[in-house]
Amino acid sequence: MKINSDNKQRIITLMTMFIEFYKVLMGTFLTIFVPQLCDDKVCTMRQNFFNGSMLNTLGNVWNFVTFSSITLLYFIELKRENWCIIYLDIDDEKSTNNLDTEIELYPKYKKEMAKLNKNYIYAVYISLVMMFTNFIVSGIVVYQSYTGVNSITTFLSFFMLVFVKLYNSWTVGDLSIKNERANSAYMKEPKTYNTIDVDFRISTDKTDKKEDNLTVNDVLISVTNDTINL
Repeated sequence: MKINSDNKQRIITLMTMFIEFYKVLMGTFLTIFVPQLCDDKVCTMRQNFFNGSMLNTLGNVWNFVTFSSITLLYFIELKRENWCIIYLDIDDEKSTNNLDTEIELYPKYKKEMAKLNKNYIYAVYISLVMMFTNFIVSGIVVYQSYTGVNSITTFLSFFMLVFVKLYNSWTVGDLSIKNERANSAYMKEPKTYNTIDVDFRISTDKTDKKEDNLTVNDVLISVTNDTINL
């Protein structure tokens, strides 16, 4: 398989997503991964999960619901990114706002991009609400048997892993909505898809060539007719 620019962007996207997904897993299942006490000893993850109390069960369920909402966000995010990779491109030789005028020639793509951006930002809002709610519910559960500073620092660190991810997603979605653009959620450096992909670009080269050929043929026919008449 030839590694073209589109395939490179897909590889970067998948690698970044897998790294982030691991962080989200740790940052949403707080009642399991944050250290807690069981009979003066640090609980195992199994003990944290099968605590038996109603409060712990509520925490586990909310962890799972939060994780599911962020998983849905990733699905929407990857769908949006893949659409951008297919139909748009990043050209460093063109200005960031080049797509603003160029996409006017492609009303179908403009409509699809706007829809993807809206679905994306809505998914981010839902995930943010779930994350903060999960922070409160899990905090109450962990507080019942926390080990001290170790539990607090771990809890906050895991929470920040998810917060940073969602904040970056919100920034990408918000800018894309405001500027009617398609900012990438996975490129290492902040990137904006600023042109239509070459595979889907409307080209006038073929039309021009056909017109040129017709003109030449017309001239040849005209010359031939004049010669015959003579």
